[in-house]
Amino acid sequence: MPLPGWARSLAGETAALRLRLAARRPSPTPAPDPGNVAVTVRHPAAVDLDRRMPLCKLCELEDWRDPRRVAAIRRCLPYLSAVAADFPRGMEHRKHWEFAQLLAGIEELAALREDGLVLSVGAGHEEPVYELTNRARWVFATDVYGGGRFRSLEGDGRMLVDPDRFARLPYRRDRLVVQWMDGLDLHHEDGTFDVAFSLSSIEHFGGLHAAREALREMARVVRPGGSVAVATECVVNGVAGHRGRGLALFTPGEITELARACPNLELVEPIDFGISPATMGKVKPLSEALLEARRGVTDYPAIVFEHRGRQFTSVFLFLRKRGGDR
Repeated sequence: MPLPGWARSLAGETAALRLRLAARRPSPTPAPDPGNVAVTVRHPAAVDLDRRMPLCKLCELEDWRDPRRVAAIRRCLPYLSAVAADFPRGMEHRKHWEFAQLLAGIEELAALREDGLVLSVGAGHEEPVYELTNRARWVFATDVYGGGRFRSLEGDGRMLVDPDRFARLPYRRDRLVVQWMDGLDLHHEDGTFDVAFSLSSIEHFGGLHAAREALREMARVVRPGGSVAVATECVVNGVAGHRGRGLALFTPGEITELARACPNLELVEPIDFGISPATMGKVKPLSEALLEARRGVTDYPAIVFEHRGRQFTSVFLFLRKRGGDR
């Protein structure tokens, strides 16, 4: 029997209270990362807008000064541009940065032809899936729709039958295929896609081993010379990673290990593990960010988060499959 409205409301308030209490509960500081790869806090300096912004890097506040990233964010999120003329200025969110890194990287690497095929793993109903239909012949959005921890959010099962419901930008409906599929068992033939990508999903698959398996599956279904793009969580305060229920936070050493997990994949460039003092200037508890998401109001910038003593943000990797002409 469905819960009455007052009971659902009380359950929501109870969950919110648990999150607030968790945010206040002290937790022991994790041991330092034993790996030999570390995040480096950069010296404060003026941003050189003429420099090429790396594709494999940590998310930084200064990245919002890059004209190509700003253009990509505005293209992916036109509904926010419509309500804020100077968007994304003052509304810096690491998820928007992931969108921009993906689109800018695909363009810079000339990774996608007009008749190309794209695969999104853990796609949900995020904007890049829709935007890329305007640039590729087919876009396959895969996720465990209707199941898992995100079934009432990004993994809404209605995406399978009515993707228009979630579209917030113009897209080619005839070029989008939505499929129920486990990211660790992709039901596609070897060498099918020009680009496979996953944005902030593999950390929910079951730890470092599962993340490696997901990367290997993406590598398998990408053609030689094709691209694999991944955004995931990276701990930036020099402590050990985290393996919790449904969430892994990786150290720089583990990110480096992940990038080397597939012998037929190579990074397009070294990973830049530098982070600016301005980026580290505001760290938000993850529990607070979750409450903000429920309320639909965000306190910006939303780039670095904290969970059980780990401060973390997004890191982006672009890899190329060996054996192609590129």
